Amino acid sequence: MSSIVSEFQNKKLKFFLLGFLVILGAMVTLGSWALSSPPGSGPDDEYHLSSIWCSHGYRIQFCEKSTSIYEAKVPLQLHRNGGPRTIFCYAGDSKISASCIRGLDPEAVTKLESGKRFNTSSIASNFYKSNGLLVSPNVNRSILTMRFLQIFIFFTLISFSIYSSGERKWAVLLALFVGMVPVGLFIIPSTSPSSWAIAGVVSAGICVMNSFISSKKSYRITAVIGFLVAVLLTRNVRADVNIMLAICITLGLISGFVIKETNRSLKFDRARLLRVAFLAAPGLLYIHLRVFSLYPWRIAKFILGGSFYSLSNDSPQAFLGFLGGSIQLGSADFAPTPVVLILMSVGFVTFIVTTARFVPLKVKISSGFGLSLLFFLPYWFSLGAIGLASRYIMAIYLVSLVTFSASAVSSRRLANFKFSKSALVTIFLTISLGQSLSLHQSIRRYITGTNISGWNLNEGAQWWWTHGPSPLSIWILGSVAFSVALFIVLVMTNYDRAEV
Repeated sequence: MSSIVSEFQNKKLKFFLLGFLVILGAMVTLGSWALSSPPGSGPDDEYHLSSIWCSHGYRIQFCEKSTSIYEAKVPLQLHRNGGPRTIFCYAGDSKISASCIRGLDPEAVTKLESGKRFNTSSIASNFYKSNGLLVSPNVNRSILTMRFLQIFIFFTLISFSIYSSGERKWAVLLALFVGMVPVGLFIIPSTSPSSWAIAGVVSAGICVMNSFISSKKSYRITAVIGFLVAVLLTRNVRADVNIMLAICITLGLISGFVIKETNRSLKFDRARLLRVAFLAAPGLLYIHLRVFSLYPWRIAKFILGGSFYSLSNDSPQAFLGFLGGSIQLGSADFAPTPVVLILMSVGFVTFIVTTARFVPLKVKISSGFGLSLLFFLPYWFSLGAIGLASRYIMAIYLVSLVTFSASAVSSRRLANFKFSKSALVTIFLTISLGQSLSLHQSIRRYITGTNISGWNLNEGAQWWWTHGPSPLSIWILGSVAFSVALFIVLVMTNYDRAEV
């Protein structure tokens, strides 16, 4: 008896130690990405930063009343059209480093200038107000602190999803590790509402699935709490986030039901299917009414009207953006090297093909439905002049990967699930190298410009944070931390079958 207790305690200690290393590795990785780019490098940062500065009303030094009700005065350095006197002085040319933000004149730092680029609606109000609490006269320090706040929010929301996943936790983590590189790692520690949108919507979708299939009551309760927190925190955080919530919750609901019924029997329980259909109907109806451009006859009309180019070009570009295949990292003048797209594509395909052998057909269909939306929604967004940025639909991508991966290690198939050594090595090398190269290039773009090459990021650095580790140190820390965390997740997904 004592040997059994001792073995259980040792296993639990090993689990906590490995879990701690994964959490630490993920934190260091996201922290490295937070430091990899200067203030103003996030997507639409001039809009979001002005909104943050004015989120608590008019305040001296931060946001003051203008002559027009449609404008507000914010620090000149937050104006993108302020030329070389703003924190956006490097934007537009990837060969220019961010060193120009060090030479801002005193007036650019203290003077307030009128601008229309700020949010006056309820959209993203929680996001803006929370970050607005961190506003200070030191813009650089404020923005850096906000980035680490987003990391904290992300870990808070995702922790509900991981804990409630039980024996599927490592498979869920693996899907997130594969899906987050490189765009997700850049967006999460940014001052864009997309950070909260991705974290919240993904957590809500996973928690809905876990509430169906988790074996322990504590897991189901955690899933419900996590779902409520995610929905309340991210509701209206972005103009399209409610649509994303409806889609991902529906995906989680369908996947949870399918996995649970597959575990019980090879046949569907029709009564339960009808109940789930009844529950899913409001969400599907909401999507149908809101995404009116997706009516079949509307799509046919657009295609016949000459918009087929958007479907055949913009949609694939949005999907490739998840893998680092387009201009998605920071200001719209920088994209990862093509080798990142190649590495990530190989890793992604290996993950999908290897996992698919253990995924029930019904889950393949539901996950395939989610992935198909990744092609139609960018088409709708481009028609609505929103743009095709991958971050808008990244939550659907991640939830589809998670439900796919989680179903492969659930109950009946649990004992048979195992990656081959070649698949493990391929996924580890491609994903870790893709992350490392993306981080290196992101730092390189801003410290010297992309016209300078070389692995030594310290050599010739024209810009970096006033305090903290050097650029090379941050890259090494971020690369090693991610690789160690990914290695642990891969090994534990492959070999750990105990629900601790």
